[in-house]
Amino acid sequence: MKNTFIFTCLLGLWCTQNGIGQRFFIGANAALQSTWIFSSTDFDEGGLLNFESTIKSAYGLYTGFQLNAKFGLESGAIYSFQGQRYVTEGNSLANYRTDLEYLKIPLLFNYQTDPSKKFSIVSQIGFQFSVLLNAESTRSHVFGPYSPKLVDVKDFYNSLPIELVLGLGVQMNFNKYAIRLLIRPDYSLTDIEKTDKKPGLRSPSSNFTFGLPQVGFHFKL
Repeated sequence: MKNTFIFTCLLGLWCTQNGIGQRFFIGANAALQSTWIFSSTDFDEGGLLNFESTIKSAYGLYTGFQLNAKFGLESGAIYSFQGQRYVTEGNSLANYRTDLEYLKIPLLFNYQTDPSKKFSIVSQIGFQFSVLLNAESTRSHVFGPYSPKLVDVKDFYNSLPIELVLGLGVQMNFNKYAIRLLIRPDYSLTDIEKTDKKPGLRSPSSNFTFGLPQVGFHFKL
């Protein structure tokens, strides 16, 4: 008991001396992102099925804690619109798209160069859990023939894929707040489609998004 009390006092003193109470931050971010759904089965279609560049938006809130001047931890919630547009060879009327919406919960490890300077380089690495909120497609049952309208296909997708997250950019530092500009890719490590719903030997599918860029504003508490 005595040792615990001494340790607690020493920890409190260390936190006070190192300004732990001033190391929390909160913020908001928004991004335009290039989004893709990768599947080797779709790639094997060759010219019969081509991927079209798809630009969507994402926005969210985040909070974090600086372990020291350069290293920190960050989490939050991001509402992400994503999916894929497809072009079919020789029949533009059969072009189709899949639209997905996720609530992403990242767990990130941050590093920044000298924060005492006006500009510093920021990098991030970590994982995120992506909660599927909505899924629609103009392709019947996702893998079936073209449909003339968007239909609900949420039952064909996994509800919680796990993704790898990277980030690299620059941060403009002020007294109590900072502005960040990040290039932020993330990639699914688990299949986004339900295996029991796949036809035949369809390969796993992965989401890939690339922030172009992600703009963040955070306030130091």
